[in-house]
Amino acid sequence: MNTTIAQAIAAIAANNQQGAAEVAEQGADVLLRCSHLDDAATAADFRQRMLQTGWAIIRAQPTMAPLVNLVNTLLWKLENCDALPLLRQTVASLTTDFKRLLHVHEAAIAEAALPLIPDGGWVLTCGRSSTVRAALLHGQRAGRRFRVCCAEGRPGYEGRLMASDLSARGIPCMVVTDVLALSKVAEVNVVLVGADHLSNKVLVNKAGTYGLALAAQHCRQPIYALCSSEKFLPPGYHLPDESHWPPEQVWADPPPHVQVENLFFDRTPLTFLSGIVTEQGILPTVGIEAWLAATRLHRALAVEPTYSSAS
Repeated sequence: MNTTIAQAIAAIAANNQQGAAEVAEQGADVLLRCSHLDDAATAADFRQRMLQTGWAIIRAQPTMAPLVNLVNTLLWKLENCDALPLLRQTVASLTTDFKRLLHVHEAAIAEAALPLIPDGGWVLTCGRSSTVRAALLHGQRAGRRFRVCCAEGRPGYEGRLMASDLSARGIPCMVVTDVLALSKVAEVNVVLVGADHLSNKVLVNKAGTYGLALAAQHCRQPIYALCSSEKFLPPGYHLPDESHWPPEQVWADPPPHVQVENLFFDRTPLTFLSGIVTEQGILPTVGIEAWLAATRLHRALAVEPTYSSAS
């Protein structure tokens, strides 16, 4: 693999502070760069190298469905042509459209979420979802005056970044520890969370989401996931286990016989959510299954291949 491409993919793998939509844009840029740098002699070689790069991008952030959907859509598109110039043009067109739709869908979700944002009330969130941030900023522009409680999001402290982003735009924020955020659920008007991916059964998002959903259910408070269709995991795709992040992020020098587990994401049953806010509006969780059923997984993504280190 080209050194420049490998470095760009390594940067995606190391990115633990941006949301899935932002990482997906980086993935699209890598695929476009790869198509320009690739010196394949045949259409078959070009497709194979794009597939290899696509898998490397997916492996870099295995919980983020937008990367899977990006590569899945690209593989279907590349089947329709055999001329190398047309293949490269297809990559350029698709990656541009994909990035555009990310922003279009984000704006549509922000509008759909507007009725959920309380005027004069509190919103609680966790992580640093760009979709949630866009919805809150849209609410502010629409004249809503509200405060945001951000769970700090250890060990990466994405909640601090979210609070910094929002406060810089004039939205008052409070940052609380992740454990304290659970008790704050009873005091806010709504909980809004992002998504790294969503299947017909679970939402995968920043660790702490599951606890907030349990607290919201107990307190009978509304909790919504803001999730564009790019984050819907195609049926038939077998998600690999999430990689463990460095334990020293949690505890640099633990004593002997103490195991440190550092996972950035958890799984929340959809039944614990009040609804899913998509580009098509607020949907009940039972409405997601039909949408997912319409997605076709490319055969090359059904089973993860094994590439040699020399590839």
